[in-house]
Amino acid sequence: MKSPRRQLLLGCAGSLLAGALAPARVWAQPNEPLPGLEETLKNRLRFGWLGRSDVQEFISEISDRNGLTRPWIEKQFQGLGVQPRALLLINPPPPKPGEPERKRSWTRYLSQHVDASRVKDGRVFLEQHRKVFESVHRQSGVPPHVIAAIIGVETRFGKYTGRFPTAETLATLAFESPRRGEFFRRELENLLIMGREGIVNLQEVRGSFAGAMGLPQFMPSSWRSYAVGYRQKNKADLLNNPHDAIASVGNFLKVHGWSPDTPSHTLAIVPSHLNVAAFIAPQLAPVHTVDQLHQAGIQQQFMVLSHDTMASLIDLPEEDASVKYWFAANNFFVITQYNRSFMYAAAVLTLAQSLA
Repeated sequence: MKSPRRQLLLGCAGSLLAGALAPARVWAQPNEPLPGLEETLKNRLRFGWLGRSDVQEFISEISDRNGLTRPWIEKQFQGLGVQPRALLLINPPPPKPGEPERKRSWTRYLSQHVDASRVKDGRVFLEQHRKVFESVHRQSGVPPHVIAAIIGVETRFGKYTGRFPTAETLATLAFESPRRGEFFRRELENLLIMGREGIVNLQEVRGSFAGAMGLPQFMPSSWRSYAVGYRQKNKADLLNNPHDAIASVGNFLKVHGWSPDTPSHTLAIVPSHLNVAAFIAPQLAPVHTVDQLHQAGIQQQFMVLSHDTMASLIDLPEEDASVKYWFAANNFFVITQYNRSFMYAAAVLTLAQSLA
């Protein structure tokens, strides 16, 4: 969603005690080495993960909460390395003095996620799994081209699902990331539960630098909450089975409020004198009506949204400080539940339109 990776040391309880304070190995793959960061992490993990009080506290908490035995959890940490590259990607350094900050660009972002090759691959993917898409459409109300577009943006239809060892990655982010540590600890907890339940092999599963897995790049908590098997509802293989990935994306969007047969967005024409900030969505949901936006002088380039539709503007900035605006209705914001970025949702819907 795998190239073989090293085995964790899954010894008996006695050998766990003997090796509990062994140094954790630092793994910089899948990219180039990061000597400075590696050295820092080596020092912090000189007694291994199990030699850290925060890890011991985490083990106690999740053991009590989930009925996982402490010796089993300790086995999963024993011999576990760290992922400096994932830590750096999640926490990129600020620009160096004198170096200009790279500005966000909708055009650049779109070109990275939607191109002729991806559209071609998407059409092939849709045709290969046409019956599954049609079935999931009937069950979820989500159109095939929208589901395919999410899988296309996430992993290019399963071609690139990530090479970071997921257990090491989430452990690194859970206990070493200066931000969102609580989020990553929750995801690590969910991953361990999945391992105990036999859903994934903790020693082999790989994914993104943030810990997302499979064709649809579900985080462990999303996998446990929204993944469904196409044929067996309670058995979803998102790592290898496109049918389960299609069904799971459809289920995710349905649960988060997808409205069948309703437009998601349209381009906006905004008067230059308008204080547009008052009409930008302040949350991941529409808070205005189309009629309110029209009364403010904001027009639809293509009249696809009815006047009483709930909608707000979303902004798509360019490097030159210009901004494109869209009317965004409910289904646009449903996609932001998958990824909280306006640009992400806009890229998904742009690819979806090319696949429709």
